[in-house]
Amino acid sequence: MSDEVRQEELQRAIEAAPDDPSRYAVYGDWLAQRGDVRGELIALQLVPNPDRRQRERVKALLMENGIRCLAGPLAQWRWGFVHTAALLRPPGPAGRSIELTKLLRHPSMRFVRALTLGQEPVRETLRELGVAAPRVLSALTLYSPRPLELGLVPDTLPCLEQLHLSLPEASGALPLLPALRSLELSFFEWTTRSREQLFGANGPRLRRFKLAVQGELAASVLLDVLSAGSLETLVIEASELGVDAVSALSSAPGAQHLVTLDLSRSGLTERAARQALELSRHLPRLSSLVLGDAVES
Repeated sequence: MSDEVRQEELQRAIEAAPDDPSRYAVYGDWLAQRGDVRGELIALQLVPNPDRRQRERVKALLMENGIRCLAGPLAQWRWGFVHTAALLRPPGPAGRSIELTKLLRHPSMRFVRALTLGQEPVRETLRELGVAAPRVLSALTLYSPRPLELGLVPDTLPCLEQLHLSLPEASGALPLLPALRSLELSFFEWTTRSREQLFGANGPRLRRFKLAVQGELAASVLLDVLSAGSLETLVIEASELGVDAVSALSSAPGAQHLVTLDLSRSGLTERAARQALELSRHLPRLSSLVLGDAVES
């Protein structure tokens, strides 16, 4: 078997279980035997409690040719590769953004698991992400100060389980993302079309939903959310959550699937908090109810 074929075989094994350290260890041993310094990096980052000498050696290896990449100062490394990276704004005085396609094709980004993107223009950023299509990316956070066309979110991410969108509003509809199980929205203006836009293709698969809004959350929004699928976890963050909204939680058919309900940052009024404590009588599967400090009604 040629080295090229064996290397691809070892990489595919990691892709099949990207959080299994033993697969990185096997790959690292193979690389070390061929004089590749990434093999040493993998071995050192697998050490549970590295000493000072080992930590200094890791820092040196991260600057080696073939390993060093422009993943940004917030990048976190794990087992010889970038594990998470955040590209929030163009670096440098010239304001030039990192070419995402080139970055994601760097060998050190082969097994990146989480990306946070906030580079403008968002359309180009998402296009590049779709072209690169990182194979084991499981979590994507996207920040945009402008409205977003949801159809731009690439459907070429086979392992994407968590999607967090921080944006003021959206048009179009989110494409089918087969592995998606968790969806978060921040600073989003919910409209009558939002349910179909966000849940249309993915609602049956979603198990967790988090909504953070400014101002009071209307009961109609919760009814919309809970009619979209079989959510097991619902997290609400709002300036105020009143009695009508809590009543919607107890009356919506979809709420019967809830196992976890987190209202700890929802601005519950005192009356709404008391009513929320009665939810367990109406929601048979609810095992975790998280409430914060109530505000005056």
